[in-house]
Amino acid sequence: MINLILTIGRNRFYPYVCVLLVILAFFYTDPFTSFNLRYAISFFGAICGLLCVILLAKRRNSGNVLGMFAAFGESSANILGGNIGASLPSFYYFGAHIYGLVTWHKNKTSDQTVKVRSLNERYFLITLIFLIAAVFFNIYLTGILDVENSVYQLVTNCFIFGLGIVAQLLLMMRFSFNWYLWIILNVMVVGLNIYTDNPIIATQYLIYLFNAIYGVCEWKRSELKPTS
Repeated sequence: MINLILTIGRNRFYPYVCVLLVILAFFYTDPFTSFNLRYAISFFGAICGLLCVILLAKRRNSGNVLGMFAAFGESSANILGGNIGASLPSFYYFGAHIYGLVTWHKNKTSDQTVKVRSLNERYFLITLIFLIAAVFFNIYLTGILDVENSVYQLVTNCFIFGLGIVAQLLLMMRFSFNWYLWIILNVMVVGLNIYTDNPIIATQYLIYLFNAIYGVCEWKRSELKPTS
């Protein structure tokens, strides 16, 4: 199964298929009959985001550049849809990608891919504390902003916010464990955007879900190889 996932993720047609699926989701919203700003921005963010995560899973620093464009698009679209928790991490992602550009450039292997790190017990404990703090911060922020959310939206947004903050930090710090958190987050975002009727982002995160699984396989395999 791992070899199959790696074969798909490494196939040169993989990015094109991902982009095609998001384009089909955009057409599903019937953009030529009635223009919807939220869906148009979602489409822009989805294309940039797809290419970003594919490149990051392949340990390519260029993914951080596209990540900044994706963060803008996804944040705007989620705000328009009322998903505050899903939008807030994007502001953080933008800054994190700037940090990633610098630190990944300093930690490359001979084939120009980033060196992978393993998460030890100390960093795992810090990650857990950071996650809990981020969840409660989002609850507080949602209350301050007086955003109307159903219970499902509130709980899901809180964990999306927390997982996104922690997973992005671990990704920029080059810890392979980040991809496990992205898997959980992607499942939650897919459910939330189906609930709030945004097929573009739902499709985008379904692809993200597979890509996160591919990221786990790619990064864990790279941990077993000596770096140079």
